[in-house]
Amino acid sequence: MSTIALSDRQGRAASAGMWLFIASIVMFYGALFSGYVLLRAGSPVWETPWRTGPAAEWPIAVDHWFRTMWLGFAVMQSRRLAGEGVAIAGLPRFSWLVGLAGTAFVWRCVYIAGWLASQGLVPAMSVPLACWYVLTGTVALLVAGGTIAAVWVALERVPAAQRARRGAMLQRYWLLMLVLWLTTVGGLYLV
Repeated sequence: MSTIALSDRQGRAASAGMWLFIASIVMFYGALFSGYVLLRAGSPVWETPWRTGPAAEWPIAVDHWFRTMWLGFAVMQSRRLAGEGVAIAGLPRFSWLVGLAGTAFVWRCVYIAGWLASQGLVPAMSVPLACWYVLTGTVALLVAGGTIAAVWVALERVPAAQRARRGAMLQRYWLLMLVLWLTTVGGLYLV
């Protein structure tokens, strides 16, 4: 069997695997978000202490714009993992920006969670807080995983065509992260 046919088969298998992985994340997050919607719809009072904390430091709209901007930036830069441009310290050009964007997003989520915990607002205090921690924490963990995967793809020594395929798969993943984050913002902050 030729190496071209083997490479094509591996590419199709990797693409199918990535789509199955994305589908499993959508189902998992969909179940969490559906539970949140049912709890919120059935509750006569829904406290939102996460809207008041670091909002004094940054307005809520700016905070969400900051995190959404970093995720959007990761989406744009993940495609550049194709190895285009000049390498910087062994990394393809702009690939380190995906890691920076993911790290900035996770840092802000951890910062807000830490502020809430320092105020005694932990998940055990109320159902709304538990929902906030679960939904925001899930997206933050998925973004951290995507950041690790992006750095892994950037550091791995593979042919340019294989890196381009992996960059395209990562771009789909980052698009999903952006959709999950916008869903979280819509459910927790805008409603």
